[in-house]
Amino acid sequence: MRRIHISITILALVAAACTTTATTDTTRPAATSLVVTTTSTMPPPTLVVDPISAPDTLEVWVPDVLVRSVGSAAGAFEIDTGISVDVKAFDFENMLAVLLADPAGGPDVFIGPHTWLTELTRAGIAEPTEIRSEVVAGAAEAVTLRGFSYAAPLALDTVVQFRETNVMATAPESVEELAAGCPVGDEVVPCLLLSSDSTGGHYPFITALGGYVFGPDEFDGWNSDDIGIAGAEAISGGLILESIIDGAGILGDGQSTAVERFIDGDAPLLWGDAASLAALGIAGVVFSTESIPSIGERTAPTPIRVTAAWINAFSAHKEAAAVLVNEYLANPVNAEPMAIALGMAPVTIGFQDDPHLIPFIQAARTGHPVPTIAATELAWSELAKAFEAIRGGDDVADSLIAAAANIRAGG
Repeated sequence: MRRIHISITILALVAAACTTTATTDTTRPAATSLVVTTTSTMPPPTLVVDPISAPDTLEVWVPDVLVRSVGSAAGAFEIDTGISVDVKAFDFENMLAVLLADPAGGPDVFIGPHTWLTELTRAGIAEPTEIRSEVVAGAAEAVTLRGFSYAAPLALDTVVQFRETNVMATAPESVEELAAGCPVGDEVVPCLLLSSDSTGGHYPFITALGGYVFGPDEFDGWNSDDIGIAGAEAISGGLILESIIDGAGILGDGQSTAVERFIDGDAPLLWGDAASLAALGIAGVVFSTESIPSIGERTAPTPIRVTAAWINAFSAHKEAAAVLVNEYLANPVNAEPMAIALGMAPVTIGFQDDPHLIPFIQAARTGHPVPTIAATELAWSELAKAFEAIRGGDDVADSLIAAAANIRAGG
């Protein structure tokens, strides 16, 4: 039995920025080594590495929560190919900066969010790769640009509905049904807990009737000059949100508080993400997980976030890296524990083991990947302000038009 040595290295990035250039000093303190013994249970890879050009070692950068699950997949790869894998823990935010500063000095493979797509392709770092047929469409779309896929999806997250089945026996077919409140015993209470700071949770009201944040662009994927949150479709969806708020159908608070209030029984419905699912499971609540109801008689797209495995285009060992990524890391058997470690849901269509996770896959079929351009962070922030204003009683159109204007102006 072979052994794979996994180095957990904390790499610190110190960046000093001036007006047009940035100087980066990357330090690599001494690594702490773990030894993980594994036995390969994977079928032989369908992609073959030429023994003549096979490297001795591949380097992989991952977030620290994935060291063990990636190490297990890498151990099987080492047994099957004879190529060692050095897995290094890295902070998500630092990783992108280090990659952009010195692509050739980076790893052969790295794991990070799909929102890096535009920056990585502009810098020529992301190597086109295949996507396994089991991956749900929304997750595949998140890492696809100009007709090419640039990473192998491992996990996804989006917004779904949690329903306390002891209180609400059947799921509402439409959001509009929630406007009058929900009968609980002898009283009528708000139906839905929707975190006031959850832009993703409010996003379906913008998209249900055809609204959008950014329009498409052939080169970058998203056009920051085409902002759709102030269009008639988005405003119509915002008016539906307003009607539910006016009817006392929605409770607010931050996401963690909303989850706590759902656990306490303050409302029978909660819109949340995979992190909410974990919290409810720990609390022992009896609940069902389902896609959110229709809005304006339409399926409302939810925002999709994906974590994926990327091959460094500057790697001297891309052939072996492709085998590791596509045959081992992205294999559903290995990707599932990675998703769990990340607090996300699996990306595979055939995943049926946990009924609470199936709605995440269903939502990803119709969802919108979070845009990958730099303006997205500002757009999300401005949308959050607009939703807060609407929930505070401000005019829907005025709130969304102001948000669009601020995005165009760059804040």
